[in-house]
Amino acid sequence: MNSPASVSRNNPCPCGSGKKYKKCCMERDAAVKASKPSIDWQDAAARAATVPGVDSDIHPYAMVKIVTNPSPDLLSQLSKRAVAALKDKWTITKVAGLETSEIVLRLEKLGIDGHQAAFVVLTGGRTSAWSVGKTWMERLSPPPGDGAVDFICLAACELWKRYCPERPSMEMQDDWLTDGYDLCEARKNVEAVEIWLRVWEHVRPRIEPHMTTFSAADAMFQISQFFGNWIQDFTMEIHNAAIHDKKYAEIGIRVIHEVLDQFVDESLSTVLNFRCELGRILFQADRSEEGEAVLQAVIREYPDRSCGYAELSSALGCSAYGMPDYPRAIAILEQALAYPVVDADDWDLDVRLGDLRENMRAPSPE
Repeated sequence: MNSPASVSRNNPCPCGSGKKYKKCCMERDAAVKASKPSIDWQDAAARAATVPGVDSDIHPYAMVKIVTNPSPDLLSQLSKRAVAALKDKWTITKVAGLETSEIVLRLEKLGIDGHQAAFVVLTGGRTSAWSVGKTWMERLSPPPGDGAVDFICLAACELWKRYCPERPSMEMQDDWLTDGYDLCEARKNVEAVEIWLRVWEHVRPRIEPHMTTFSAADAMFQISQFFGNWIQDFTMEIHNAAIHDKKYAEIGIRVIHEVLDQFVDESLSTVLNFRCELGRILFQADRSEEGEAVLQAVIREYPDRSCGYAELSSALGCSAYGMPDYPRAIAILEQALAYPVVDADDWDLDVRLGDLRENMRAPSPE
């Protein structure tokens, strides 16, 4: 099943309604994406790669990934000298291809003890393997050359995978996160959710009580994506995975409750998106009464916002959740337009209403 990021306007909607995406969930997905912060990763990488001493908001491990496989846009911003230099840099893959004994030997030549016992001691109280590499470098005199710096930190990341797999480092979790996005692009929703569940189970215990917004959680996330972007992508992928297996709907209900309980100071639009997502996935879990209660609560508390009306109407008129109740679905949208809501055009309520009326007039399949 397609993910919202890759589905075409004219393809069947991932929610399983049988409608085209543009006439079903496209507006909702657009609203979710519009609420996310953004950063021009490629521009930041280009600046950091070409201007000595320029700080970047991107974690060094994530930066290695970006410059190892530069996009055409990034390549166009780099000088020929910078492009040539990239080919000679140590990469995650190059270091991973070395035997442990060879990694340890290379570190010894630099004056670093890379044996397991010494390494495990250094990992105590840490979550980042890169920080182990930085500690190694701080102990060296004279400081290592530029080429050695890349190797030292990437060696620390690789040795953590081999020596401490039961305690995944932040960099290992970053690998899972980017692997999940690759699976989304390949439309392997179930596999993406399974690997992202591993990320969530390791990240969640590190979210401190005072981290009540997504931006606050970025302080402990610090990898290839903003926390807020990823958690919204994660819950949307859970919805897609639940089309294949309803157990993911129950997982989604748990995750969304955990998000809503933690991030109480997040923006209203984001909170409403998650509350509506909870309502949708409750319907998907065959818990329609609970799903309707959640969406009716959104309508009651925010009667001037379209999201609750649109989601409840979609659920009531969706064949994936049993026999569609077109009269009630239509009445919900008429209620929204009569209020009137302030964002009817953003949610295309007139179009939704027209589609429902057309569907209700259509003859039932034999």
